[in-house]
Amino acid sequence: MSAMNGSLVPARTRGRLFGCVALVMALSAMVFASVASAKTAPITHTYLALGDSLAFGYSQQLYNENEKSGDPVAAFEHGYANDYFAKMAPKKNGVQLTNDGCPGETSSSLIGDGPLGAALAASPFKVSEEAPCAYQEAWNAYHTDGEGGPLHNPYVGESQLENALKEIAVDHYTGKPVVSVSLDIGPNDELAAVHGCETEVGTEFVTEGKSKYGSTPTEAVEHCIVDHVPGLIEKLVKNIGATIYTLREGAAFGGVNYAGQICYVGAYDPYGSVFKAGEEELAGSRFLATTINQDVNEKAVEPFGAEYANALTKFNPGNRSEPVRLREWTNMANTMEFEGKKDGPDIHATPAGYRELAKIMRTEGCTPAI
Repeated sequence: MSAMNGSLVPARTRGRLFGCVALVMALSAMVFASVASAKTAPITHTYLALGDSLAFGYSQQLYNENEKSGDPVAAFEHGYANDYFAKMAPKKNGVQLTNDGCPGETSSSLIGDGPLGAALAASPFKVSEEAPCAYQEAWNAYHTDGEGGPLHNPYVGESQLENALKEIAVDHYTGKPVVSVSLDIGPNDELAAVHGCETEVGTEFVTEGKSKYGSTPTEAVEHCIVDHVPGLIEKLVKNIGATIYTLREGAAFGGVNYAGQICYVGAYDPYGSVFKAGEEELAGSRFLATTINQDVNEKAVEPFGAEYANALTKFNPGNRSEPVRLREWTNMANTMEFEGKKDGPDIHATPAGYRELAKIMRTEGCTPAI
C-alpha cells in the first residue's frame, strides 16, 4: 500500500470530511445556543415575597449552624417563597424572585415608623408604628452571635413595606413588573401577646402571690391571652389591611398602583397537638389561630382583592394526623443542639413544611400568576 501524504485518507476526501465536521460543529453550536436561550429566558416578570421569618425561610437549627459562616443568608434559600417561585418555571418564563422577608417582623414593624408609617397612622387605618426589621438592624449595629443577620434583599434605612413600594415601582419602569406578591405576617404579634401575658402573670405571682386572670399561672396566662385577643385582632386587621391597601394604591405613597396577585398566607398553629392528638401545647391555640385567620381574611384580605391560603386546616386538622404533621412540618419536636445551642422546640417550618406551605398556596387559592 502506498503512502498518501502520511494518511490513510486521500487529501481531497479529508478536505470534504473537515468541511462536514466544521458544518456539523456550526450547526451544533446553533442548536445548543437555541436550546440555552429556550431554557433561560430574559427577566420579564418579578415575584415579590413579603413577610416574616417564614417568607425568609428561617429555622433556629439553620441559624445556629450558619451564623458564623461567611454567607449566613445562603442557608435560608429553601423557604416557601423559594418553593413557590420554583413552580413558576423561572428560567423558562423569565421570572425573578425578590425576597424581602424579615425574621421577627411584626405587622407594625413591616410598616415601620418612618414617613409611610406616620402617614398610615394618621389615616383611617390608624396603624401601630414600630421600628423596621430588628433582625437586620441588630446585625448591622452589633454583628455578634445571636444578634440577627443579613436579609436576602437588604433595605437599610427603610421598612419592608417602603421597600416593597420601591421594588414594585422600579420593576414596573424597567420592564420587569411584579406579577405576584405573597405576604405572611401576624404570628410575631401573637407571640408578643403570649410573652406579654407570661411576663404580666409572672410578675403578679412574684409580687402578689396571685393573678387577676386565674388561680394558677397556667390558667392565668390562658385567660390573659383570651382577654387580649380582641385588641390583637383589631391591630392585625388594621395593619394588614393598611399594608395591602398601600400596595394597591402605591401611587398615593410615591410608587405605582399594583393590581396583580396578592396571596396572604394564613398562619398555622405550631402550639397545637404536637405529640398527642387532642392535647395542645398551648390550650386554646387552634381556636385563637382560627379566629385571627378568619377575621384577617374577612376584614383585611378579601376587601382589597387579595387571595387567602389557609395553612391551618392542613397543619392542624384536629385529628390523629395532626401530631404527625406538626412533627414533620415544624421544628416543634426538634431536640437537636449545635455547639450548646438548642435547635428546638422551634415554631418554624422544616424544609418539608415549607414545601407544604408552597403547595397550599398553589392549591388553596393562590395559583401562580405565571
